[in-house]
Amino acid sequence: MRKSNLQVRVPEEVSDQIEAISGKSKSSFVREAILEKIQRELHRRQEEQWIAALKKHPEDLSDAQVWMKAEGWGSK
Repeated sequence: MRKSNLQVRVPEEVSDQIEAISGKSKSSFVREAILEKIQRELHRRQEEQWIAALKKHPEDLSDAQVWMKAEGWGSK
């Protein structure tokens, strides 16, 4: 994976907190934080798309009941 450099200015207090809690380099800490944020954002967008699709084409409750019976989850 190719890498590029980013220069990020943060308040000194934030830099001090990163050093105090991370146990690793500031670069590593920031890299992990960025990747976690990207994953959360991608997940949020997928959920939004799914919700929009459900609003456009709501699921039929009878379909869910058929699947529940087939899987043994429904009442007998």
